[in-house]
Amino acid sequence: MSVVKSKRGEGKLLVITRANELAAYTIKICSNEKNFPKRYRWCISNKLVEAALSINNNIVAANSVYVADNDEQAYNLRRQYQTKALAETYALLSMIDIAYRTFGIESGRVEFWTHLAKEVQALLRNWRKSESK
Repeated sequence: MSVVKSKRGEGKLLVITRANELAAYTIKICSNEKNFPKRYRWCISNKLVEAALSINNNIVAANSVYVADNDEQAYNLRRQYQTKALAETYALLSMIDIAYRTFGIESGRVEFWTHLAKEVQALLRNWRKSESK
């Protein structure tokens, strides 16, 4: 039985799916020579890919930490991974802006890319907020 679209909620960890999409899209756009010529791969496109993969890896790591009742050490470790992932989203957004200004990447692609990064940011914030309660 399916649920009416207006009554559907977000999956608990939709952030993992979106982080995977963000990493895959970042790899795709950075490996396109029309966006980033080969001679610039070492200076910016590799860093963009590393940031997107780091976001994904930190989210997966945070999710893998099991937090039992009153286990403050596990909670702090999970929170640390979430914080690292959130910080990387800001770095990624900054590098996307630099790449857009430097290489003149098509604005539609940059909008979609930025939207993905901001969605991951919002989902991460919501995840952290729900756990702090």
